[in-house]
Amino acid sequence: MTEDVLVSVKGLHTLDTAQDEEIEIFSAGKYFFKDGKHYLFYDEQVEDSGGVVNNRIILKDDFVELTKKGSVNVKMSFCRDEKTECWYETPFGEMLVGLEVTDMKIEEQEELLEINIAYRLELNYEHVADCRICIRVIAKGSSLFHLR
Repeated sequence: MTEDVLVSVKGLHTLDTAQDEEIEIFSAGKYFFKDGKHYLFYDEQVEDSGGVVNNRIILKDDFVELTKKGSVNVKMSFCRDEKTECWYETPFGEMLVGLEVTDMKIEEQEELLEINIAYRLELNYEHVADCRICIRVIAKGSSLFHLR
């Protein structure tokens, strides 16, 4: 994998009280592999405020850590078959978030790293959605890059 990468993050939230909500972002990013861990850095534009959120993902075996800094701040840990909690800070206040991973698949190829996580999302100990996130990291210039 090259240092310069293209990042696609697609999230699907199946809410208890409404229809599914899907989001997808694309960004240029930086990728490193060091000491048995994958590191990914990319920025995300915030639609409403025009601000930027800096994202860092660390992947090792069945553990994914996502850190966001900017208009939102959070350090989320996704561990296979485990429930984790974190504080999600927004401009409107903080929320206690629970993440219970129900499925995790990681695919590694020479020009591709794909992370698929299914999880239950709780806010303040109340289940609010079943979620899926797919993170695709593609080497810049790879023939694998295409918009879906």
